[in-house]
Amino acid sequence: MDRQALRRRLQAKVDAALDKAVEAVESAPDGRWIAGSEWAVRDAFQGLMRECFQEIVQAKIDADPAASAASFPPGGLPGKARAVQGGAAGGRAERRR
Repeated sequence: MDRQALRRRLQAKVDAALDKAVEAVESAPDGRWIAGSEWAVRDAFQGLMRECFQEIVQAKIDADPAASAASFPPGGLPGKARAVQGGAAGGRAERRR
């Protein structure tokens, strides 16, 4: 994994998130700076966290020869062994609010 190239790509994402955060506070109405910008700033940094994590994990996958090999069968796992992301564990019903 080329750490310096990764850091440059991530730094660009950090700079973009900072610009969004500053813009959100600057455009908030007078007397309502926190209430008018808090969620926009939060969204900017949550998006940054997600994007950076995805980029770092993808760089790790790209650098790992075992991960780039066909470690999963092309058609997926046969029958009921196929995993579904986000499904309820152990057949339990999902709890709703």
